[in-house]
Amino acid sequence: MNAHLWDQEMQPYRHRLQNIPPSGRLALAVTVMDRTLEEMGPLQPGVVRDYLTASMRVAHADVRAGAGELTLSEDALDAWNDVDDQADESGTTHVMSAVLACADAPGGLSGEVLYGVLSFCYEAVRERFEESEGGPEARCGAAIAFQKARVMELLGV
Repeated sequence: MNAHLWDQEMQPYRHRLQNIPPSGRLALAVTVMDRTLEEMGPLQPGVVRDYLTASMRVAHADVRAGAGELTLSEDALDAWNDVDDQADESGTTHVMSAVLACADAPGGLSGEVLYGVLSFCYEAVRERFEESEGGPEARCGAAIAFQKARVMELLGV
């Protein structure tokens, strides 16, 4: 199962993501990142897991506060490259990219940036399970279905 399937399934929603209010876009991104991390299973102890745990803690606080983007500290943003260099575990670099997109997009978490975040999350699941017995098809299909359902919910479709 490849990224082309994700593109085919999600493309109809791409330009409509901008219609979701900024706080809703962040809430959607955080919900999908949570689901992705849950689907991936426990991460190996270390700097990557610690960074993602801390970032998601901030993300949840930002969602509760109605923020429109992830407000990571300058120190956290500055540390991103060093942490990502250590993201050797399958799927983790994609989740790291999703976090950075939510926190460091020049124009904020636009619909286009959110589309990228959703893609990163799908890629994390695909990569995490591509070597597993039976391949990633079922998990990737479930990831797409989850994303579509959340998007349709927020769009009122």
